[in-house]
Amino acid sequence: MARILTIECYGDLPAGWVPFLSGPLPELGDGRVKDAPLLVSISPHQWELRVAVTGTVVDSWLTSCVPGMRPLQFPDFNLGRGCLPAPPSVRWTYTLGPVLHPVATDVYYYSGWPSVRIRVIDGQDVRDFPLEGVGPGRTREETLWHVCLPAEDFTRRWGFLPLGPHDEVDRPPDGTLYRPLASCVYLADGELFLAPPPPRRSAPRVETMTVHAAALEHTFVVHVVLPRDYDVVADRVFPMVILNDGQNQFTDRGMWGGWHTDSIAAWLMRAGRMRESVLVAVEMHPNRNRAYLPRGDIRAPEGQAADYTDFLADQVLPQLRSRYRVASEPGATAIVGSSNGAIHALCAGLHRPETFSLVGCLSYARLQPEQNFLALEHLAEVPLQRVYLDSGTRWGESDPDGSSDDHALITARLREVLLQRGLVLEQSLRYRLAYGDAHNEGAWRRRMPGCLEFLLPAPGDACAGASALPH
Repeated sequence: MARILTIECYGDLPAGWVPFLSGPLPELGDGRVKDAPLLVSISPHQWELRVAVTGTVVDSWLTSCVPGMRPLQFPDFNLGRGCLPAPPSVRWTYTLGPVLHPVATDVYYYSGWPSVRIRVIDGQDVRDFPLEGVGPGRTREETLWHVCLPAEDFTRRWGFLPLGPHDEVDRPPDGTLYRPLASCVYLADGELFLAPPPPRRSAPRVETMTVHAAALEHTFVVHVVLPRDYDVVADRVFPMVILNDGQNQFTDRGMWGGWHTDSIAAWLMRAGRMRESVLVAVEMHPNRNRAYLPRGDIRAPEGQAADYTDFLADQVLPQLRSRYRVASEPGATAIVGSSNGAIHALCAGLHRPETFSLVGCLSYARLQPEQNFLALEHLAEVPLQRVYLDSGTRWGESDPDGSSDDHALITARLREVLLQRGLVLEQSLRYRLAYGDAHNEGAWRRRMPGCLEFLLPAPGDACAGASALPH
């Protein structure tokens, strides 16, 4: 079950230091001090953090949490070093809010085994659950099995494996565990589905279109990735992910071999961790700074980020909706970028929040002046549903750790501003500091799964009200 943990800290800390709470929960760093979440400043002598936590063990595990403090200075911050225990004069309080919503996961499994159980592995905790046959499978040899797992008991790290009568094991293709985020999944042939898999299947495919932007004096190339089974499930509409720097998004294409976003998204959908979504990769403007940076930045006084955002919202999206079965309601369109593309993604969310309320910023770069910060500081609340935010800790692959930077402290400051204005860690904001990662597509490829599954997670009520079994 999910609850909001509110952590408060009162007292005096040395200048340039910030408090943190380290604990055995995934949301508190899983016991790794350098990954423990930082509190945010409320006043000169008060800090606070609201974080969504899961699992019934939260109450007991809070007693083993360790408060501390960390320096906000380069290079100590980037290296995760210098963490110290909190001074004894500092007071801490922890408050657990009510259950936000009960959580269970219905697993339907197509198998020819005469009996099936599921083994749930959650850290060191291992539990077996028998499945019940509830109907015929897809062939005479198959049965459709079912179990309702008490996912509210589990932490974020849980996963499962189906086992046959003689301890045969069904492992996912990557050899690890099935780790769905949805409240209802169908498992067949190593893939998870949010509804019974269709009798006929279709593979993901790519189509390409061009759209002219008069204000930017450029015709943009747009690649559209349609997800698995798009061509055979005609009654479904799909959310969209707008991808900046579309020329670098596909597997083994673009700089550093590309982001592999098409492959990553396909894997997340098969793993039940991301909603079936349409990817829209928009290749960059010849003058990248002109399209991605707001007007007045020192690098691009002529910056047209607002014009580019309006172009996406008012020209590209309508054309996509006329050609494809894509959703138009609020919360159905994400925008993701890296570096200057991350600056634009946040600009887009703040400029057109009714359209781009899901924002992914990888290796957020630096504006001069920092207009996104200025816009946020004029808001009492952030008008966005979900924000993913991360940075590496060095600029180049060959740079020794601690000798260069990927704007880690700027990104940490942006996290603080977003949390101060109403976002909740792991509910509406996910933040990651990737130690050792450089500023390139290879690093963004490694971090993209956490971005996509947070912005467009598999729905928690995928099977709500849908108890009928497939025929």
